[in-house]
Amino acid sequence: MKRKERIYLSLFAVTAVGYFPFAHWISTTPVGTTLFLWLAIFYGLAFLLAVLTIPASLMCLFFKQYRRDAFLLLMLSLIYIPGCIYSIQLGQQVRMARMADFAERSQFLVKAIEAYTRDHARPPETLEQLVPDYLTAVPGTGMMAYPEYQYYLTADYQWWPEQNPWILVVRTPSGGPNWDMMLYFPKQDYPENGYGGSLERVGDWAYVHE
Repeated sequence: MKRKERIYLSLFAVTAVGYFPFAHWISTTPVGTTLFLWLAIFYGLAFLLAVLTIPASLMCLFFKQYRRDAFLLLMLSLIYIPGCIYSIQLGQQVRMARMADFAERSQFLVKAIEAYTRDHARPPETLEQLVPDYLTAVPGTGMMAYPEYQYYLTADYQWWPEQNPWILVVRTPSGGPNWDMMLYFPKQDYPENGYGGSLERVGDWAYVHE
């Protein structure tokens, strides 16, 4: 193995620790993107390769011509595997903290819908009806990767619980074929499971882990 290859492999193994937190953070910022969440699949493939590398490296240690590279690969694998696991867990913590911030700053939209409902004895048919009396404009989420609130009257969309007259949804896929989302039910009667996954309470909202 050439010196540059050793350096690149070492750098890749070390960057795994910070990659997943960064990927989740950048996807939830005002100038964010889900690109890094999609690219995380390469770290997943590298994880599987690292697992397979450990027994192979141990066997190669018995052969002098392969010993140096085998030792390096073994050490990098032993660093990469726990580092990657820790990074994935930390990334989820970062993601849920960002979702909690989103839930908090969405309160003004919820209050606008509630005020309209009190004044008109019914919820608005669209968010646009809140403008200009309750909002100056239909707001965005503040997350460029997940920019839009979706608003539904549950009477018109049977997938949602009938006991809530309206709901808010923000689609928040976390990379790959994924359908995570944030839900707001006025009654906040979130089940433990449903809507394609398990639900985690985030402030007055709930996050669906698909």
